[in-house]
Amino acid sequence: MEAATTLADTLLDDLDDLNDSDEEEEEPAPDAPPSSNGAGVTAGTVADEYDEGEDFKPPAVVSSGTDAVSKSPSSLISRAFLEGRNLQKHLVRVRERVAAKQANGGTSNNDSKAQQEEDHQIVVQSNKHLASLAEELGRAHGALATAYKPKFPELEELLPNFVQYKNAVRCIGNEMDLTRVNDELNEILNSNQIITISVSGSTTSGRPLTAAELAQVEDASNYMDELLQVQTELVEFVEQSMEALAPSICALIGPSTAAKLLGLAGGLAELTKIPACNLQVMGQVKQNSASRAGLSAANTKQHVGILAECDLVRSAPKPLQKKALKVVAAKLALAARFDFVNVDTGRPRSASTGLQFRHDLEEKFDKLQEPDKAPVLKALPK
Repeated sequence: MEAATTLADTLLDDLDDLNDSDEEEEEPAPDAPPSSNGAGVTAGTVADEYDEGEDFKPPAVVSSGTDAVSKSPSSLISRAFLEGRNLQKHLVRVRERVAAKQANGGTSNNDSKAQQEEDHQIVVQSNKHLASLAEELGRAHGALATAYKPKFPELEELLPNFVQYKNAVRCIGNEMDLTRVNDELNEILNSNQIITISVSGSTTSGRPLTAAELAQVEDASNYMDELLQVQTELVEFVEQSMEALAPSICALIGPSTAAKLLGLAGGLAELTKIPACNLQVMGQVKQNSASRAGLSAANTKQHVGILAECDLVRSAPKPLQKKALKVVAAKLALAARFDFVNVDTGRPRSASTGLQFRHDLEEKFDKLQEPDKAPVLKALPK
């Protein structure tokens, strides 16, 4: 009996010890750290890294949504592209070649075959840089529009052409009454555009720009001027070299239009791979309300690109210009292949094919403009 009583007392003592340990675990510890904020980091973790004598500053919260502060327009203007090593080296080569041509009387007929091949490579590189310059001009135009939007937010839609937009911004500036700058606008815009801008300016929600904002606008405008200056220099060199590089194309559509098409295509070899149906729409501007500046679409031309600017198409009457554009594009595809074969095989380049194509097209256009012949009266059959 005594052994059983002793065993029962021992079991009761063990149960009492277990109950006491459970009560101790349920009591909160006085030195326990604060609860977590739901992000896996406790509130006292960052503060514990600082000494007691330092002022605690919570870390800044980085926002990744739309509430994040956007960059100022001036920070979007980076001259890294314009100051790039490749572009600057290419400009030095172009200027040296232009100086050499001027020393020879402005002609390249006496150049060796190696020099002609070097000119071809410079022209191809110039076309690539012109394509990059066009993209950089688009970014600079976007920065200028962002900087000037607080003053005249509707102007970007009314003038989609970035050169006209830049010049209009220079003329208007911080002026709220646009009637005071009509004389300056008349030199860069037509009457329809001026009327549309004046009406929009009288009802605009814009405000005058601050001195800092005006400085940002001036910085973006100056950067666009620098880009346009480099673009003009490269285009002039390509136009001067086009007659030696692709004489048949220049004889058919002119050196200016040929240089633009060659720049868009990326070279003479790439131009020969484009079919005639695509040549007539290269460089076209998408027709919408923005490109028309809010005006009617009655006088706009659909499916028209840079090729429509050549004198051969513009000299044709308006009812025949669409047909003229198609036949000129077809002849241009043949002339481009003729010039490329001469360049690729090393044969002497000649403008005879382009001149012949142009002569045939001029005769065709003249024949299309002739009045219809009078119908011949014939006796009815018996």
